[in-house]
Amino acid sequence: MSSSFKRSAAALLILFACQCGAQPHLPQGTKALPSAAEKGRGPLALVNLHHHVLGHARVFGGKMPDLFVAGYGGPQAVHLFRWVDTAENGAPVFARPVEVRCDFKDKGGIFQNPDGAITGLWISKEHLVTTEFDRSALAFRETQRVRLPAEIKSPASLGVILNSDGTHDLAFELSNGAKGTPGHPWTEEWRPYNSSGIATGGLRYRYLMGWSADGQVKQITATKNEVYFSMHDLTAVDLGPGHERDLITGSRQGNLVHYRNKAGRGFDLEKKRLVAGPDGNALRHPSINPSVCAYPGGLIACGEGSLYFYRFTGEWAATGAPVFSGPVSVLQENADLYAGTLPSPTTVDWDGDGALDILAGNSEGFVLFFKNTGGNESPRFLPATRVQAGGRDIHVQAGYSGSLQGLQEARWGYLSPNAFDWNGDGLPDLVTGDITGDYHVYLNRGTRTEPRLDPARPLYCDGINLHGMWRCRPALARIGGRAALVIVDGEDHFHLYWRMDDFNVEDGGKLKLEDGKPIGASGGVGGKSGRAKPDLFDWNQDGHLDLVIGTNRVNSIPDRATGLPMPGIGIKTLGTPLLMLNTGTNAKMKFARPVPFRDTSGVIIQPGGAHETGAVGTMLGGDGPNLLVCNEAGRMFLLPRKSLLGW
Repeated sequence: MSSSFKRSAAALLILFACQCGAQPHLPQGTKALPSAAEKGRGPLALVNLHHHVLGHARVFGGKMPDLFVAGYGGPQAVHLFRWVDTAENGAPVFARPVEVRCDFKDKGGIFQNPDGAITGLWISKEHLVTTEFDRSALAFRETQRVRLPAEIKSPASLGVILNSDGTHDLAFELSNGAKGTPGHPWTEEWRPYNSSGIATGGLRYRYLMGWSADGQVKQITATKNEVYFSMHDLTAVDLGPGHERDLITGSRQGNLVHYRNKAGRGFDLEKKRLVAGPDGNALRHPSINPSVCAYPGGLIACGEGSLYFYRFTGEWAATGAPVFSGPVSVLQENADLYAGTLPSPTTVDWDGDGALDILAGNSEGFVLFFKNTGGNESPRFLPATRVQAGGRDIHVQAGYSGSLQGLQEARWGYLSPNAFDWNGDGLPDLVTGDITGDYHVYLNRGTRTEPRLDPARPLYCDGINLHGMWRCRPALARIGGRAALVIVDGEDHFHLYWRMDDFNVEDGGKLKLEDGKPIGASGGVGGKSGRAKPDLFDWNQDGHLDLVIGTNRVNSIPDRATGLPMPGIGIKTLGTPLLMLNTGTNAKMKFARPVPFRDTSGVIIQPGGAHETGAVGTMLGGDGPNLLVCNEAGRMFLLPRKSLLGW
């Protein structure tokens, strides 16, 4: 690295440290990797962490309804997707979205009246707001605002049941008033579990209140403890004779909850039942926080992650619950590749065809395989399939007590895989970090062209589960004929371990800076810790393994006083890919202080998102090495070395 580059980097760091409200930045002309499937089809997902399906209506005159979707955790807006086709598996296919002008972004529902008019109802603090959709302007315009009844206090969502006379009955999601764990998860005082391992704080549940067209307001569920934490949304569904006015809600934990409504007008709900799959057992949405929306033939559900379609089978389980088929991805044409939220990638020739593929873990806890059909010089990737181990999809979840932020994170996994030949048999294995801070290995027992993974096995050091900071990626390389593993350890330092056998490692000591100090990772404690995504990769091609590190905005590498991204770039910055050059040797590594990657104009690369962003060096794309980065909304970007400053 030249001295002039170092001087310009230092000057730009000072400039960026003074800025507020950081915005994502990539080299000019950079686009997300697209789907190489026929017609560019791939999972439908906005550039957001979370989705809320607001409703459907026939806007463009197609055979099936078009879809209104809002996103949050990122740019907030209402989007309209035009229906274009139905896939062989029954999933609807939509065109790329257009943005709809709307003063409201969430806590609402959109429906089409018998006369064709499209209405949006929205919760705005203590008011219910009616809007009408202007097709020509692609805008919702407010037409009425009324105060909600006093009994309906701080509703979180609403569902609309249309009556034959054009009126509607409304159901509202309310809290039972319980409080969660006191304190903040970014402090040493945070205690989400007591000394017996039981979650602290009250159990927050949701229930339903009804406001009928005749003005009657009442609680319509049997209890106030119906759905844990959040319903997230609810929808009216017509499931056939005797079930024309039923309700289904989402939930924080992924259950879909059904209420039969026996009333011809208003509400007379039976007890809750869990929507069942074909085996009669309750379905569980693939990711946390699904909202739900009726759609012809079934349901569309989405929360964190992309949209899924559940087809109603017409059958009923022994429990009295409706039976739906398992979820399949709602599709979009001309789609970006979608890696799930908070993706952490690695590149490897997974299927032995000579082309580097992409594997990516995500917050949902899956490992996704993107097959490269175009070769290394001009890669083209198919939409993801889930990687399996032991014959089942890899799906890591925190469960009751696996997250340091508490029970409310039971359905997150934050899985960060690295593909590497761990046992030296010539086949790529997987080594993973996740939400728990533990590390696991999935050994490949297949062939070079047909990988077949064993179930996860823990890695141990001195007989103790190898454990470090949560949500971190393991860095792996072969050095001097031995497998080397780098993690962020329990003292918040980058730490080297050496493979002893398939399931055991030995201590190789902390990685050090040129001045001999250890390399720290976190900008704070608790939920502010960990989240680093290191990769051992020879970036400057001098034969020595450097560190390419994906970060979240509160990583502070190598120390909390001067580290990056925080506070060196700013207190409220974004996840920033970093480079630490190895100025020693592979046998005796020492590292220069981190620098952010920049475009040729000197602007810092920040692909988008504060939670965490994966980044790895790769030979994909020709004229490498190049940089593969992700934003937290599941998009991946391949940055050619020539688009980056100073290399």
